[in-house]
Amino acid sequence: MIVPSNLDDTIPVVCNTEDHEIFGNITAAVTRDLPWLQLSEPHDGVAVIVGGGPSMKALLPMIAAHKAAGQAIFAVNGTIPSLASVDVTPDYFVLLDARAHNQGFVHPNKATKYLIASQCSTGVFEALEGHDVTLWHPAYPGIQDYIGDRVCALIGGGTTVGLQAMSIAFAMGYRNIHLYGFDSSYSKAGEGHAYDQAANAEDPREGYWVNGKEYIAAPWMARQAMEFQTAAQQLADEDAVIHVHGHGLLPAIAKAMSEPPPDLSEVQKYEAMWQTPLYREVAPGEMFADHFIQIADPKLSDVIVDFGCGTGRGGKKIADLTHCKVQLVDFADNCRDEGNDLPFTVADLTKPIGISGNIGYCTDVMEHIPPEDVPDVIKNIMDCVDSCYFKIALFDDSMGKLIGHPLHLSVFPSVWWQEKFSAYDIEYEHSDNGAACPYATFYVKNLK
Repeated sequence: MIVPSNLDDTIPVVCNTEDHEIFGNITAAVTRDLPWLQLSEPHDGVAVIVGGGPSMKALLPMIAAHKAAGQAIFAVNGTIPSLASVDVTPDYFVLLDARAHNQGFVHPNKATKYLIASQCSTGVFEALEGHDVTLWHPAYPGIQDYIGDRVCALIGGGTTVGLQAMSIAFAMGYRNIHLYGFDSSYSKAGEGHAYDQAANAEDPREGYWVNGKEYIAAPWMARQAMEFQTAAQQLADEDAVIHVHGHGLLPAIAKAMSEPPPDLSEVQKYEAMWQTPLYREVAPGEMFADHFIQIADPKLSDVIVDFGCGTGRGGKKIADLTHCKVQLVDFADNCRDEGNDLPFTVADLTKPIGISGNIGYCTDVMEHIPPEDVPDVIKNIMDCVDSCYFKIALFDDSMGKLIGHPLHLSVFPSVWWQEKFSAYDIEYEHSDNGAACPYATFYVKNLK
């Protein structure tokens, strides 16, 4: 088994199809008499990957010029008809999606070679009988049980066919890669693709900001743009050069990656992050509220202070479950979800806070504090309450790449945090350092 660099380690591959269908397709695919994608030595060739973003249409002459120069064209999903309009026959057609209706993207005799994922439906392979087809395997969890010890390249790098096509080109030896139609957002006219794509017509649309400009995107588009940053950096670390052409959310992020990030204060960083709907998708405070209640056992008369409340969903869940009064605190005034009516105070935790309560709740906050400020923040929190529950992430963040600034500034093992709490009575301590997303938990009280 050969896995190209570490592209599969940090970005999981997820799918829109049930596992039983995925593995049924894989079981059928591996029995076919087809070559499997393997690693090739690096070479000087140029790979041009054509995605379906709306800006691709205006750039078709540039893509045709790449073809005229003898550079390899990789078409994904429904881009073959657009390429045919400028007399470009792609050298490779790449398909990932396992859903049966994606057979409609397959155009026999319209590409030189076909790179088809083993999870694709049997209809795709039947439509390409007699054509030059190579089987490739996404790094889908559990796939090794189906491919055994046969030598192949496992392809990761993201959740979309465009991102995985980058990894495929890399596995094939290309180190100079051009991307077209990787918009990851809608055009000004509201188009999501350069071609009709009814399957995505009802996708929700949200605003995402890069360097002061808003882009409208479906959540999966924004996810692709975020994953691109990690995938592109990993490829760059392996001496690949990625050129992004066109307009949209992903090209804007790619441009920002190559420029120094704007200077932002800590408050400005989080005000920018809370403008991004993707940052609101997960609320750690909400996830850990049940555990907090189990550990702290709050009484009805207790006042609970949610320090660094973020969306406020954690404090709202605690209030609903305990019927205690809950006070929210954060230094970004735009952090709370719309409709959250719990009392809210704007405060900088690195300074005296001036709030009184009985129990503190502080989840996914301390890792955001600069190391030199951690002792002051702990003291300022404990000056407000008798005890506090801390849930601290022990891993680097990925969301800060959306604004070009890291968010987790104090990423240390649990023993480091234990030392920081040593001036207090640690009533509960637990760490899961071996987990995929490790956390340390402390419940501390002021010494009597």
